[in-house]
Amino acid sequence: MGTANLARAVETSLTASHLFLGQWPELRLHQDDDRLWTISERRFSLCNVILDARLGPADPDTQIERALRPYSGTGVNLMWKLGPSTRPTDLGSRLEKRGFLALPNLHGMALDLRALGFVPRCASELEVREVDGAETLNLWRHAVDRGFGWPSYGAKDIADNLNYFFERGRGRPFTAFVAIVDKEPVSSSLVFFEDDIGGIYFVSTVPEFRRRGFGSVITAAALMEARRRGCKTAILHATEMGYPIYRRLGFEEVCVVEMRLRLVPAML
Repeated sequence: MGTANLARAVETSLTASHLFLGQWPELRLHQDDDRLWTISERRFSLCNVILDARLGPADPDTQIERALRPYSGTGVNLMWKLGPSTRPTDLGSRLEKRGFLALPNLHGMALDLRALGFVPRCASELEVREVDGAETLNLWRHAVDRGFGWPSYGAKDIADNLNYFFERGRGRPFTAFVAIVDKEPVSSSLVFFEDDIGGIYFVSTVPEFRRRGFGSVITAAALMEARRRGCKTAILHATEMGYPIYRRLGFEEVCVVEMRLRLVPAML
């Protein structure tokens, strides 16, 4: 699969994950001709997202205004995600002029799972568990909360979204993992399955447990599950901190993922 196709896989996985998680009744999912968007009464920006924007060339500012209108007066934080196929190509700068914050770019990366080589061993003190219900999901939530340093409600909103699908008792196109040391959750990951692509998301390690290889181990758990499920390619969005870890696992950069964030002051 060439670089262009791998870049499309990065976007395809992200879109598919939002489409699935958007089945949560607390989210309202819309798939318009020029964008995909979710809106909710939850505060966290990942519950209120615009992505896959392909705005027409005529008067993009008017189209942006139309896209933002449903969020006016809602009092929620809003995330706009931009990938290689986003149009117009200067959408990010147009959003910044409207008060959106430019978050650090993410590295869109891909790995051929059929050639997966080095798999880090689990440290003796580390226990990796698959999230299989309320108890382990709560541990996962705490690892995500401390690992990402999000607002206090952020990890709860995401965990509540996932919990909806656990409570339904049906097959889920995702598997989550939590790593534990002395009963304390220290790392998290999640892999979302879409056709033959395994999308790796929510990889985190709490600050005091970093630089001990736990991030590699929790990522490898997701990679091996993706391969077991028949996925041929893994993709992820890497921060600068995570980039060296993923390179050691064999990932290659294939695109850039940008994010613009609009915060409601009362929701900071």
